[in-house]
Amino acid sequence: MGSVRDQRVEDIRDLFVPNFYFGCEADDRMNAWAFNTQGESLRCASQGSFQSDIGHWDVPDVTEVVAEAYELVEKNLITEEDFRDFVLTNAVSFYTSMNPEFFNRTVVEKDVKKLLELS
Repeated sequence: MGSVRDQRVEDIRDLFVPNFYFGCEADDRMNAWAFNTQGESLRCASQGSFQSDIGHWDVPDVTEVVAEAYELVEKNLITEEDFRDFVLTNAVSFYTSMNPEFFNRTVVEKDVKKLLELS
């Protein structure tokens, strides 16, 4: 990088957005901020990723964790595409960027390969 004068705010975006992933609790309304591109000047979403609450002491029914996360869509806080990124695409991107074979020999291997072929 050149001098401080040559640097732009976009340089920060280009450094952090594609390289950082953020684990988010499933039912936290604040997750919507990761996908909100309207409220910030660079119009880019963070790579928020679903991190299940199943192991938490305060989860009375583990079968409801994903449904609670989907409430963000039902309340129009994020889109269905954002939700797909939240629970699938960002996690796949994170793990395969470090190890392209991360999902090999798992039950989701074929689906992950299809997803990667589309991107």
